[in-house]
Amino acid sequence: MSQIGCIILGWLLGVLSMLIAQWIQTKEAKKKKEIEIVSDTLKYLFKTKQTYNNLLTDKSLLDKTRQEFPQKSSELERQMYENFDKEIKKDFSPELMLHSFQLKRLEDKSFYKDFEIVMNKFKALGDGIMEQASEDVISKIDNETLEFMKAFVEKCNAKAKL
Repeated sequence: MSQIGCIILGWLLGVLSMLIAQWIQTKEAKKKKEIEIVSDTLKYLFKTKQTYNNLLTDKSLLDKTRQEFPQKSSELERQMYENFDKEIKKDFSPELMLHSFQLKRLEDKSFYKDFEIVMNKFKALGDGIMEQASEDVISKIDNETLEFMKAFVEKCNAKAKL
């Protein structure tokens, strides 16, 4: 083989190895970004769960106060709704839109659908609390929310391990 043939072959092998390295690097970066999206979404989900747990705690306190100190219950109820409103107004909607958008960017579109189901359960839980539903109804919705959340977390965990 002539020297020119060896040079061309060496050049082709160099370009090919560079393209393969770039492809591997791009694939790893995409995987890392997907894990980051899922991780941020889980943080938001747990923050949302804490907000609704605080509302449930306030509602339990309100129910006990209504029985023992009915004259103070209206003040406590107003404070309960104000606390929840303050938490929701903080960053809830913009973050919800951001995480929804980010999940739609993933290859696996089922993450967005599962996230949407969990968030709809949170909405149902909030509606049940605001409408003064019975403890059984609220407990049932809360348990369903936890089940959907657990399934979503497990799915995210599996995604991170791949």
